[in-house]
Amino acid sequence: MKTFILIILAFIIYNLGSAMYYMIRDKGQGKNTVRFLTVRIAISFALFLLIIIALKMGWLQAHSILPKG
Repeated sequence: MKTFILIILAFIIYNLGSAMYYMIRDKGQGKNTVRFLTVRIAISFALFLLIIIALKMGWLQAHSILPKG
């Protein structure tokens, strides 16, 4: 599950980079920038829901980042 989440995060970063590339290349006038940003938002929302579901189903275990003591 953790590997799957990392792959999705890499895909989100790829979409963000593609949007930046098309924004620079088309000077913000093309539809590619909006398309890549829309895909990024949709995937980010889906990833958020997936993490919540995985926590509820027990596929992921939440833990504190603070040391015990």
